[in-house]
Amino acid sequence: MKHLIPFAILALCHCKSDKQAGGGAAPAMPVMVAHPVLRTVALTEVYTGRFTPVEEVDLQARVSGYLESVHFTEGQKIEKGDLMFRIDPRVFDAALSRAEAGQKQALARLGLAESNFATAEKLVKQSAVSREEYNTRESELAQANADLLAAEANLRSARLDREFADVHAPISGIAGRFNVTVGNFVSGGSAAATMLTSIVPHNPIYCNFEVDERRVLQFTRMFFEGGTGGREGEPLKVEIAVSDRQEFEFQGIVDFAENQLDRQTATLRIRAKVGNENEFLTPGLFARVRVPIGKPAERLLVKDSALGFDQDKRFAWVLKKDNSVEKRYVETGTLEGELRIITGGVGEDELIAVSGIQLLRPGMPFAPTTVPMLAADAANQ
Repeated sequence: MKHLIPFAILALCHCKSDKQAGGGAAPAMPVMVAHPVLRTVALTEVYTGRFTPVEEVDLQARVSGYLESVHFTEGQKIEKGDLMFRIDPRVFDAALSRAEAGQKQALARLGLAESNFATAEKLVKQSAVSREEYNTRESELAQANADLLAAEANLRSARLDREFADVHAPISGIAGRFNVTVGNFVSGGSAAATMLTSIVPHNPIYCNFEVDERRVLQFTRMFFEGGTGGREGEPLKVEIAVSDRQEFEFQGIVDFAENQLDRQTATLRIRAKVGNENEFLTPGLFARVRVPIGKPAERLLVKDSALGFDQDKRFAWVLKKDNSVEKRYVETGTLEGELRIITGGVGEDELIAVSGIQLLRPGMPFAPTTVPMLAADAANQ
């Protein structure tokens, strides 16, 4: 008998609870709703890209010797023509002096050969010297001219070696790290030449991305038909965002596309040139590239926060006439700020829940309050 008492108490409590639950209808849940916004925008698609430098130089030694001095700091902004490294020039100065002396000797020998030939030429006409003597003087003159050419070539080579001992920046950009320090021997003039550092310019900068096959022809037509809103043949303009922000704050112009699709991936590599005046963008960074895929037209937009996820689908809670909500799957485009383009699923005159969407369930009673779509966040606060 004692064991039956707890069960009786539980049954009594359960009956009481059922009576309380059925005693009245649940209160309507307050929810804010808004009409989609109608704006003139272009449909876009977003691709993953990566920034690369417009040009890059691996600065190598062109002559061999011991590194005497370094004239920049790692990461420094370098201007074209700046002195960056100096290889001990004393060996090259000595070689240059020898070459200059060799040229002077060749000039002197040429002068003597010209004088001897002029004399022989005059005397052979008077039969005062033999034809053999004349031929000898003529050969000596030709040899002296050749010796001078060789001496001048040797002098030019010596001057170049001396010039290459001072390593100047061939382009403007950001200097990389030192690959060799003062006092070390560097090799030059061959495939095994020592790489001293690298220089990479940051402005402008390229952004490369790959477009799938189904969009290639569409982009091509847009280019020739002025589909970006400009005149025919105007370059395709793209917008670019980096990983720390949602906003597409950078603009670029497509300036190159590969001449054929990659057969393995069925994609076409496209390159955009991006202005980078403050050098914020760095080669190697990932980017999101937003590309227009149609001419601007009126489209519906809703707050992205008002859309839910159901695996790979997006949905909205649409208000019905009886003040309940219906779960409606929608087709979406890209983000325009905080608004998401809606390409199908809801109409301009329908009201969409913009608050508490995680708590909504089909058929629940609601007390809707209509607010502007753009003011939904402020109303939530």
